[in-house]
Amino acid sequence: MKKLNKIWLFLVVALLSITKFADAKTELTSSTEVKWTTFDKVLEEAKAGNKKFILVDLYTDWCGWCKKMDENVFNEASISTELNADFAAVKFNAETAEPVVFKGKTYTFTKDGQRGANQLALELGKVGNKLGYPTIVILDVEGKKLQAFPGYKDVQTMSVILNYFKSESYKKMDFQQFQSGQ
Repeated sequence: MKKLNKIWLFLVVALLSITKFADAKTELTSSTEVKWTTFDKVLEEAKAGNKKFILVDLYTDWCGWCKKMDENVFNEASISTELNADFAAVKFNAETAEPVVFKGKTYTFTKDGQRGANQLALELGKVGNKLGYPTIVILDVEGKKLQAFPGYKDVQTMSVILNYFKSESYKKMDFQQFQSGQ
């Protein structure tokens, strides 16, 4: 009987330990996730949260590099913490068929060849008259486009982009100058 009680005690302690570990892991994960919002809420949330900028992640469902950025960059604690502190963040599927309202204007999907894109994605993300995925777009808190960065960005490059705007260096020099001085 004593042996059975010891086994039960061991099982209860083990179960409690596992539960505590899972709770701690969940708490850590949720505190380091990017707090994504939508275009219809972002301007209000940016102002209410005293954010300095808006970061837009333009992606598509089929884009492998977009998924890699989600996995390797936006899940990185240093990036998500920095984003949540100083930026309102929007994750926007550029191929969404649903109309999107931003700054009082409605943007719709436009078919182009086999695919197409939402007009807002085209307006914000085009660089050199081309739209690629992923594209990171930085807006001011009024929703004015400051700069778009097409292509996959690793953690180090994303950190430099965030610092470029946080330090207000974008007002004094272009990104290549800033990046070369890092």
